[in-house]
Parts: sequence; structure tokens; C-alpha cells
Amino acid sequence: MTVSTTRFFNNNSELFNTLNSELKSLQSQAGSGEAELKLGANVGDISKLSAAEEKKSETNQLLSNSKRVQSDLQILDLAFERMQNILVRLQELAVESANDTLLPEERKRFIYEADMIKSELLKVANQQDNFGNSLFGGVSGKENPFEINSLGQVEYKGSTLARELQVTAGLSVKQNLSGLDVFQTVNSGDGNFSVFEVVDDLIESLDGDLNSGQTSNLFANASSLTLKLPNSGPEAGISFTMEVDEKIIEINQTVYGNDFTGIANAINSLTAQTGLSASLDGENQLTLSGTAQNLYLKNFEYTGEFSSEPEIQVLDGLNGNNLDTLTVHKLQNTVITGKITDTFEHFASKRAEISASARRAQDAEIFAQDLIITLEEDISEIRDADLASILTQLEFLMTQKEAAQATFTRITSRSLFDLLG
Repeated sequence: MTVSTTRFFNNNSELFNTLNSELKSLQSQAGSGEAELKLGANVGDISKLSAAEEKKSETNQLLSNSKRVQSDLQILDLAFERMQNILVRLQELAVESANDTLLPEERKRFIYEADMIKSELLKVANQQDNFGNSLFGGVSGKENPFEINSLGQVEYKGSTLARELQVTAGLSVKQNLSGLDVFQTVNSGDGNFSVFEVVDDLIESLDGDLNSGQTSNLFANASSLTLKLPNSGPEAGISFTMEVDEKIIEINQTVYGNDFTGIANAINSLTAQTGLSASLDGENQLTLSGTAQNLYLKNFEYTGEFSSEPEIQVLDGLNGNNLDTLTVHKLQNTVITGKITDTFEHFASKRAEISASARRAQDAEIFAQDLIITLEEDISEIRDADLASILTQLEFLMTQKEAAQATFTRITSRSLFDLLG
């Protein structure tokens, strides 16, 4: 008869289960090469591992952001390259069309090409990246930040703020740009202007006969002439420059209901210095007379809605024949070509900013990659099992298990006769 008790059997079963569990864990660690961390014994390593994995996850996101920003900026750079090429053609068009002897058919051809250039610029301004985000809409999220209104003018409907992505813990880089800054506020010596307005001005200039922005010497063969001024309507701002011999007179008046008294008074207030006098002659006409040898008009500007094509006509004081015509300053070819050059330089500056941002994003990518390698080494150091120690423990536990099994077998195999004998 076998001698045994339930308690003895249960105690040994628990011992074998514990030994088997520990052996299985050690064998698994030896096979995978990774240590099995336990909260009771490895709380410090577990804390370090958690922090390292969290930092690695954050760095992976920054790495992804850096790559995304570089991709977006590359598309932006290509858009600016395309626009600079468009401006080169626009400048060529402006130079080719700067000819007072153009035939109507030639003007129409230039106007058609300028319209195509405007459409192409608008298309680039509304271009999107690979994810459907506008390149020049800022944070607005609008599909088409630029729209053409009922007057044919291009208006910006996007945001003034650019969209940014964080690429390092303390650095964010722009993904796109605000169209207001890129297209609508190009800086020149006379203030800000819109790229699209320059194209509109070129088209408008091709609709009429324009001079160079300055009249010939109006007193070369006469000492008196008549200026026919544009209709002011209810209200208009009129300004121009008069060069009398070596003296400069700046005229800048607000005219109400075609009353040009203010302009005449401004000229007459300087008669003692210039020898030039002015008198009103009805029907928007102003008669100039004086003793000067040279008289030039230039820099004509008109602000108002009554006259669609404002100009100052210079008429012979005797027979009323047209001697010269002065159109608004902004429509002069030299002004337009100057603005095109300013726009090209403006785009070049923006392109340089994009290049600098791309370099920062690239540096951030390299930094993130290096940091991830370091973190992976730290994580590996925590997770990697000590094979020598594991093999020693395996050998010890297997010996312990064999001894326990032998003892259990020897005791449970004894009978009552063994005890009585």
C-alpha cells in the first residue's frame, strides 16, 4: 500500500509548477534574447523602458513631421519656380508690347497672352499639395483661396496665418504660406501691390496708346497751352508732377463735381517762383501760360470710379490740336516692368525662405533619426537578457527539479511494510 497525503501531494505539485514556470520563462528569454521584466524585481528598468518607449514614439512623430514638411516645401519650391518662369514671360511680353505703333491685331494678341498668364498664375495660386491642402491658403482650409470677383479682379479669401508642423521639441516649420503675403502685398518703392494687379495694368495699358509717363517739353514752341483734365464725377483724387525749368511742383487735389479750382490755385500759389499761371477755361480745361523755357508733366495718378480710362490731354492753345497725352502713372510701361521685376525678386526671397525652412526640417530629421538610434540602443540594453546568468539559473533549476522529483518518487513509493520493517 502506498503512503501519501493530500497535503504532501499538493505541496509538491505547487513546487513543480513553480519550477516549470520559472524554467519556461528562462527558456523563453534564452530563445528570444529578451529579458522578462517583473514589477516586483525590475521596477527601475520598467520605468526607464516606459520613458524610453514614450520618447521614441514622440520622436517618431517628429521624424514623420520632418519628412512631411520637406515634401510640402519641395512642392512649394516647384510652384515658385513655375511662377518665376511665368514672370519671365510676362516681362518679355511687357517689353515686346512697349511700342506706340502696335497694330490693333498685335495688341489683341498681347492682351490674349497676358490673360493666359493671369489664368496660369491663378492656377498656381490655388494649387494643392498631395493631401489636398492649399499651398497658399494658410490655415483657412479653403480649396481655392483666390477667387475672381464680378469686376475681373482677383481676391484672396484664405488666411493670413501659415500652417506649421512641429519638427523638434522647440521648433515648428511652415508647411504652406499665406497667399496674402505672397501675391497681394509685394513691396515696391511706391508701396505694396498685387501680382494680379500688375497683369491687369498691363492688359489695360494695351487697350490704349500710352506714352512713357512724361510729356515732351510743352513750352518748346509755345508759352501757353491747355490741359484737358479727366472727369471727376462726384469725387476723385488727381495728382501729377510739373517740372518747370528746374523747379518741381507736386499737385495733389481732391476734385468734386469737375471743379478744378483747387488745382489752379495750387499752381498760382507758386507763380512767383515758377513764372507759371493757370486759369480755368470751362469743360475741365485749364490754361497754362508763363515765361519758362521748359515744362514737363509726369507721374499722373487718378483715384475715382467715374473715369474708366483717365488721362490728361495737352491741347494747343490756339487751334485745340492734341499735342500730347499723359496717362496714369501705374499704366506706364516702365512702371509695369519695374513691378514685374519687384515681383520676381519678391518670389526669389520667398523661395529662399522655403529653402531655409527645408534645411531646418532636414536637420530635424537627421537629429530625430540619431535620437531614435540612441533610444533603441537604450531600450535594447534594458530588454536584452543576460544569457550567461540565464543559463546558470536554468542549470540550477533543472538540478533542483530533478532532485525534487527523485525525493517525491522515493517517498511516495514507500509502503506500510517498509515502515514496519
